[in-house]
Amino acid sequence: MKKITPQMFITLIENKEERFAIIINHWFYYIEKGRIYKFQQHSNAKVLTMMDSYYDGQMDSETLINELKKSIINQIQYDWFTDVWMEAIIERIGGSAYDLEAFFF
Repeated sequence: MKKITPQMFITLIENKEERFAIIINHWFYYIEKGRIYKFQQHSNAKVLTMMDSYYDGQMDSETLINELKKSIINQIQYDWFTDVWMEAIIERIGGSAYDLEAFFF
């Protein structure tokens, strides 16, 4: 997990080179080559629960990343992602003074 600023996030989307998951307002998004996908609600709740386990010390970072990858693959397989407009996500984080938590693959 890596903390990135909202401006770094925008740059990563515009460069269209990175593949990562990110938490924005208690919701997970998966970004690949500049496209933004929102996690399906059930998967989002499951991954947020895993994050709690990680922060409580019940899960290490490697296990968290592996579970996150499984969730992404499962959602791709069944086409459960929702496309998100880049403008909408940039508007959501644009005024934020807080860093975002990103998981790079």
